[in-house]
Amino acid sequence: MLKLIYKSLAKLEDFLLAVLMISSASMIVIQIIARSLFDYSFVWAEEFVRYAIIWMVFIGSGVAVRTQRHISIDVIKNILPLKLACAVNILLLLMSMAAAGLLLIYGKDLVVTMQKFGQLSPALEAPMYWFYLSIPISGGLMFIHLAVHLLAQTKALLTGQIKPQPSEVNHAI
Repeated sequence: MLKLIYKSLAKLEDFLLAVLMISSASMIVIQIIARSLFDYSFVWAEEFVRYAIIWMVFIGSGVAVRTQRHISIDVIKNILPLKLACAVNILLLLMSMAAAGLLLIYGKDLVVTMQKFGQLSPALEAPMYWFYLSIPISGGLMFIHLAVHLLAQTKALLTGQIKPQPSEVNHAI
């Protein structure tokens, strides 16, 4: 059941990223055509693209954690014995989970504060807290993905299969 939920979450992330990319690229092309051919500009288009890119970055950070595509320095882990490297990796995952948890908690507080202010975006006239929601959502996504990686690393350490492949991460649940 948890595997199905996790796979569904991954598909939702990928779908949202695709929708945001396509809509942003389309809006940029439409804006260029409107300006060039019709001497007309959509007032809200650039703001829409800006906020779509912000959402892409924050959702994409969760996807990068899920697919293990974030930048990492592996020099020390590569020279350590396998068990010790796995233990170091578990420690790093726990520290990353703490950072993601802080992003989730303080991002939520920021969203609540922005909601109280009732500020609207200048061109779209949408509530600003909608755009700030990307912060705690990103923290939550990263926390979930890091927890799955932590389970996989812990399982690998306990069973002696020290270096799980990225495809095995989904089997930790």
